[in-house]
Amino acid sequence: MTINEQLYVSVFFVLYFFVPALLVWASQSERPSMSGVDLSALWTHNNRPDKFAVIILGTWWIHSCTIILWTLKGTISTTDYATYMGWAIPIIAKMFAPQTEPVEHKP
Repeated sequence: MTINEQLYVSVFFVLYFFVPALLVWASQSERPSMSGVDLSALWTHNNRPDKFAVIILGTWWIHSCTIILWTLKGTISTTDYATYMGWAIPIIAKMFAPQTEPVEHKP
């Protein structure tokens, strides 16, 4: 393995594992965020993790890292960028959706 290959492997290890773990920890932490943005709203519904949202965000993260890799290697096409832009629609919609209070069901 050359030094460039080792660098790629280490950077993508950090991208694929460390950054998502850091974001999940920061959103679940009791401390207030430095940026003031609550990222937990992206993958929770009524204060519980939403399986579909977790799948969407995980797949989007893997696709993001792949786009970065393809861009660095110079093997990306316009179609790849167009499909990547499709991920932004549900994520941005969730970010700007109005916050609703959970409905309490009385037995």
